Amino acid sequence: MKQKLSAKMGIEMRRYLQHFLTVTLLLVMQSGVATAYTVELTREEVQSAVAAYFPVKHISPFVMLTAHNPKVLLEQKTGRIGLEFSVLANVPGVLTGEGRGLIDGDLEYRHKTGEFYLRDPKIKSLKLYDVPAEITATVKRALQQLMRQSLPVILVYKLQDSDLKQKMAKRVLTSVEVHQGKLLLELSMPVLGLVD
Repeated sequence: MKQKLSAKMGIEMRRYLQHFLTVTLLLVMQSGVATAYTVELTREEVQSAVAAYFPVKHISPFVMLTAHNPKVLLEQKTGRIGLEFSVLANVPGVLTGEGRGLIDGDLEYRHKTGEFYLRDPKIKSLKLYDVPAEITATVKRALQQLMRQSLPVILVYKLQDSDLKQKMAKRVLTSVEVHQGKLLLELSMPVLGLVD
């Protein structure tokens, strides 16, 4: 009798353990267990991607602008991408001036395509040599409009479908950080499957 009771308890214990493990596994799968995957881009890699989009031009009845010769700055304190570039401004019938501008922006991640674009450009500074302040203010407004139109289409990086880790990591951008002269893109990579 004791052997039958002991065998029955062993079977019940095994069933309970199997049930417990099955429920635990289902909970883990639903919780979206993920691990991080980091893409490291050097300043030179970002520079190469951005340089292909310049020069950019803006023409209006009030001012003609050309922004060219961009230099990428990776700002560790803010985590934003800076672009310093040359500016050629022509105010028809008034003057032509040259100078340097500095803008910065965030990265926008489009998870369906695995692409990173510059977004939210802000002019940090504009210096036009030998140009009055009121003309510089007009040029600055035109430059801000030009950057809002041009920067969102600048592709900084695209995850590679040929790389399994990058393909799996397309789901969620966890963080963007600038560290020791590199742009670090941390993505969440699902461990237990790829469900859309």
